[in-house]
Amino acid sequence: MSDYDFSQLSPHDFELMCRDLLQAEWGLTLESFKTGKDGGTDFRYARAGKQIIVQCKRFVETGFDGLMRELRKEADKVRKLKPGRYILMTATPLSDANKTRIVEVIGAEFLDKSDIFGCADLNNLLGKHPEIERSHYKLWLASTNVLETVLHNDIVTQSEFQVEKIHGEIKRYVQGNAYPRALAALKADHVVILSGLPGVGKTTLANMLLYEHLANGFEPVVLRQDFAEGKAMFRKGKPQVFYFDDFMGTTFLGDKGSSDQQREFRAILEFIEMVSASKDKRLILTTREQMLQQAWGASEQIRNADLIDRKVVIHMGDYNLRQRAEILYNHVFFSDLPADYRDELLKGEFYFKIVKHDKFNPRLIEWLSTYRRLKAVLVDGYQAFVTRLLHDPSEIWRHAYERQISDAGRSLLLTMFSFGGKAGDTLLREGFAALHAHRAQKYGLPRRPDDYTTARAELHGAFVRPTGVETVEFINPSVQDWLNRVVRTEPDNAIDLIVGSVRFTQIAQVWSFVQSAVGGATRDTLRSDVALVAPQISALATAQRAIPHEKGVAYIAPSYEERLATMIRMADALRAPALLPVIDGIIARIKEERSETLCKIDDTISAVKAFESAGWEELQRFDPFFDDCAGELVASAEHSCGSGELRALLEQYEDAQTPDHPFKESLKKAFEGFLGSYLSDEIRNCQSEQDFDGLIDHLEYFGRTFAFDVDNQIASVNEARDEYVDYEEQRADQQMDEYKEHRREERANEDGIREMFGSLRLER
Repeated sequence: MSDYDFSQLSPHDFELMCRDLLQAEWGLTLESFKTGKDGGTDFRYARAGKQIIVQCKRFVETGFDGLMRELRKEADKVRKLKPGRYILMTATPLSDANKTRIVEVIGAEFLDKSDIFGCADLNNLLGKHPEIERSHYKLWLASTNVLETVLHNDIVTQSEFQVEKIHGEIKRYVQGNAYPRALAALKADHVVILSGLPGVGKTTLANMLLYEHLANGFEPVVLRQDFAEGKAMFRKGKPQVFYFDDFMGTTFLGDKGSSDQQREFRAILEFIEMVSASKDKRLILTTREQMLQQAWGASEQIRNADLIDRKVVIHMGDYNLRQRAEILYNHVFFSDLPADYRDELLKGEFYFKIVKHDKFNPRLIEWLSTYRRLKAVLVDGYQAFVTRLLHDPSEIWRHAYERQISDAGRSLLLTMFSFGGKAGDTLLREGFAALHAHRAQKYGLPRRPDDYTTARAELHGAFVRPTGVETVEFINPSVQDWLNRVVRTEPDNAIDLIVGSVRFTQIAQVWSFVQSAVGGATRDTLRSDVALVAPQISALATAQRAIPHEKGVAYIAPSYEERLATMIRMADALRAPALLPVIDGIIARIKEERSETLCKIDDTISAVKAFESAGWEELQRFDPFFDDCAGELVASAEHSCGSGELRALLEQYEDAQTPDHPFKESLKKAFEGFLGSYLSDEIRNCQSEQDFDGLIDHLEYFGRTFAFDVDNQIASVNEARDEYVDYEEQRADQQMDEYKEHRREERANEDGIREMFGSLRLER
């Protein structure tokens, strides 16, 4: 018979187990009620006027005395409800005398001793219904018996499997649908590949699967280098479970040639087939999703194999509200956090603020639920502390950034900062190489040929994640917050980032930070070192935009006009003569480009506005160029322009609207060209009522400016607008029905979360 003390279950988990046991035992469905609104009822069954009420009271820690204190308060609620039958289920061990005392408190007219289920009774029910025991994986997987079985497995010690750590994780683990799917895949095919974004829980789930197989008598074989290890440890007739974490990373992150990679692919497929053909073998693999996609693209062997069919994709990175709540609840319940801190989480339903915050992540939850990190925080300041942590979780990243990653890792994070927190792998590698080389030379840092791949490996899942096959981004907005602090508190980082840049977009990104409210002293540092950075700024500002491409020519952003606008603002803010030659170089590039193509209207107007708003008199040397921009803009508009571009041009050069101005006829021709060639496209591209209204406003403005009757054009826009509104109204009715249903589900979901967190207060 089972012999659980149920300490591995939270009150919420315990309640669900009790429900499932009674439903299996009685063959009926129990209704759930929410804490605080049901007079104390957890479950109810009503038929033919007879009402059965079920109460679940875990009370593992406080035992019988704690249970009795709670039942004395519960008795009044039971008398008011007057149920036909009252059922009590508790994890507390109960003697016959204990049950007699409980009946006396609740009332014999409502409660019979046979309807009191203590610890032994629940274990008896689990013995009768093993399917319930199996479905509540935390119950048996986190039990002392399983732990002892695993700990006494000598092979576990040899494989350095962290049993106690995983045993502790089980209680806090939030199970989605991936766990049963993965188990089913292992049972059917003997192999499962857990694939998904970094940080979504692949390794944790793999640990759970491995731990379960150890409890069932399998010998663990943890692969660390390659599949040759697995072949060497393969024993016929012996139950074995092989585990390889990030198995594709080994293939792709090393500096290997294509022939080596193809051999790796063959080794992968051969070992998978070995395990698949053996009834007593299991293979658990994890990989980052982009690695699997790269393998698919790089190897015909992988494409021709059924490798993808064995994949169980886990998308837990974007946690839904319920999952977030369960993560917070589990971490708090199974933590050493004192009761008064837990009460602060419950006060005003503060936990909702945490689980709904856009910077929510499990690392933050672990931090705010660990008492040793909170000893200096007063109880009445706990909510304020957590709010600050959510707003700026930099303390979470400080230790990892300063102590747990390499200099190469820090170079890579700073490179990503200069790209705005997101970059393609090829560009990121190029940017890293330049910045890391500069920092290594400046600060005497060690360098290795594999620094980039090593840095990528150590950051993935901790600081960064892939957001496509070839793109990487910060795993959480709080990483950006931390790097803001790093650059602000050590402004020399801003200088390093500019000197180590490979694209002008990085210069613009750093300058945007310097000018921002969080830029701190970086502007003063940049002003004092502007002569040092000017050569690199000049090289990137004037670098060729046109790059030969297999389909013609590709252009590297930003345009020269955008670069000019940035440099005008930078020179004006820093009053730096060293930047004037940079502006000269950009203007030369613009003139060269304009000899072949027309200017970009929006970008050129942006540069003109930056120049006109500048106050530094040294910039007046560029007056002739900006005077010529008016003619260039009009010529470009006459060739082609949209309504927004034309209006911006007219508003920039209002004097051109006078009857005798030389641009008047050209601008009118541009307007006529817009009506004939582009208006219909803009009407089709309107995506909202505001878009239609904006287009009508432009047309009315043009009508006044050019004394032109635009009634027919406005009528066409209004006709399209009316069709759009009719369609949107129909869609809105449908969406309202969907919204109401969603809100009902959302309210029920939030009620369930309230019920779950209510148990933090009850069991004291």
